[in-house]
Amino acid sequence: MYEKERTMNLRPLDEKKRNHIKEILSNIALLGGFSPEMTDAIISNLNEVSVKKGDYIFHAGDSPKNIYIILEGRVECYFDNKKVHEFSQGLSLAEAAVIGIQKFKSDAIAAEDCELLVLSKMKLLELFENDKEVFSLLILNIARELARRIAAMGDALRNYKNLEEKKE
Repeated sequence: MYEKERTMNLRPLDEKKRNHIKEILSNIALLGGFSPEMTDAIISNLNEVSVKKGDYIFHAGDSPKNIYIILEGRVECYFDNKKVHEFSQGLSLAEAAVIGIQKFKSDAIAAEDCELLVLSKMKLLELFENDKEVFSLLILNIARELARRIAAMGDALRNYKNLEEKKE
């Protein structure tokens, strides 16, 4: 089951689905500030994959190959077999590992049947080469999303510390 990320059955997006996806993507933070043409540029670089409940999307220690956007379903992340985060429709995952060129720190498991959009690392590099405006805004949005997650993590750590101090 390890290296499952490599063996996912990626499918190109059909035209009917592209319109539905465009509607969803216009409302997510990852594509904030994108013009319709820029959104089309991203969509043309996406594939999709279905993941069954309980299947791994990636494992801790794997090298990242894709950024995922959840179209349907929920994904849970586990660190040392403890649930540490949950992602739902419209949220993205794995972008920190892809951008940071780091191995995954946690396991990502489908909490229910999922439909995911997939932006491969190779397609991301092609955007860098061919469409600097789209690439730059995407990276800026990823940085903003990661900053929000870091701030939320800081709040969670502060709350945890306060709970621990109350126990003493």
